[in-house]
Amino acid sequence: MIINVSVQAEISDSEKKRIAIDALWGKVYELAGLGHDYDDAGCDWLTKDGHTYIAEEAWIVSSNPQVAALVDAINILQYGKKMELEN
Repeated sequence: MIINVSVQAEISDSEKKRIAIDALWGKVYELAGLGHDYDDAGCDWLTKDGHTYIAEEAWIVSSNPQVAALVDAINILQYGKKMELEN
C-alpha cells in the first residue's frame, strides 16, 4: 500500500523569525560547548571584541568570535541592535 500525503501550511514572518533564532541558538550552544538547556538566568547575552558574555564581564561564555557573531545576529533579530558589553 502506498499513501501519498500533501500538506500546505502558512508560516507567518514572526514564526519564520523565531525558527531562525532557535536555529542560531542551537549553533551558539554547539560552538560554545554548552548544553541546549544552559541556564542563563534570563539575562542578556552581550559581545565585545569577539567574546560572548552573559550580563557582565565576569560571566564569559565563549572566546570564539563565531559565537559572538551569532549572538550579535540573534540580538539584531530580537532587539534591532547588537548588544555590546560596556566598559
